[in-house]
Amino acid sequence: MPSFEERPLRILWLGCEDAYTPIRMQSAAWALGIDLDAVEIWDLSFISADNVVGVFHQNKNVIEEYDVLIARTFFPFISEVLTVARLFHEAGKTVVDASLTDEAFVVSKMHDYLILAQNGIPVPRTWQVADPATLVSLAQQLGYPCVLKGVHGSHGIHVHLANNAEEVAEKLAGYPRGELMLQEYLPASEDYRLMVVGYQTLPLMVSRQPMPGDFRTNVGLGQSIAAHRVADFDGLAEIAQKAAIALRREFAGVDIRFHNGKPVVLEVNRRPIFENFERVTGLDVPGQFLRYVVEKRNSHER
Repeated sequence: MPSFEERPLRILWLGCEDAYTPIRMQSAAWALGIDLDAVEIWDLSFISADNVVGVFHQNKNVIEEYDVLIARTFFPFISEVLTVARLFHEAGKTVVDASLTDEAFVVSKMHDYLILAQNGIPVPRTWQVADPATLVSLAQQLGYPCVLKGVHGSHGIHVHLANNAEEVAEKLAGYPRGELMLQEYLPASEDYRLMVVGYQTLPLMVSRQPMPGDFRTNVGLGQSIAAHRVADFDGLAEIAQKAAIALRREFAGVDIRFHNGKPVVLEVNRRPIFENFERVTGLDVPGQFLRYVVEKRNSHER
């Protein structure tokens, strides 16, 4: 097989979570002289039969074919993704995020809040309790309105605002036990999405205002957005970087809302969708990320 210097770096982007992201990543890779293939986890074949053992895509062993794995697909294929990450790591290849290969991997919003809070990063008060009656009682103590949020949801899905005990009980009844957690509602006219690449905050961010009648500002909900210089907001770059480092997210979208004049981290998204972010800020997010990956790979090779 040719050496790394004799052929382009080959990256397996595992996950086509939206139409924009893999296309932009592939175009940015092409501009940098990198070969990047974006596939879904179900496009891979896991084989242990006769003399054939490994993980394959289009009859090619992906562990031999690629130099870098960037894992974006997880739930509900967590075990399969971790298997691919382990095999890449054992073959001496680069894996992003590195935490996939050297620590117990968890996909849980509650896990994120616990780790962030333990690292002194302010987060909304949150409870994950399986018993619906206990959650109703906690909501009464917390006060209304409050938020019910899916433990594994994303992009604003399974996020509900409850204005009284009856609405809390009604929302809980529509889900299996333990699928929703309770969180305090932090009223604000807008929140902010910062992009962190290689644990460094990009210089621009976007503010997001919810649509009339909605309280969510997640991507794809039609919110109003505008670009701002991160440096104009004291402490936001540092808190975003600290959050990404605490959760070991090498490419993350950090959502922050001000409450009582202080920033609170709402979420550290390990799979940030950046179409609107790029459109408004003009930043080359894929290029920034892939340059980080190349630097990490080169560092690993030395």
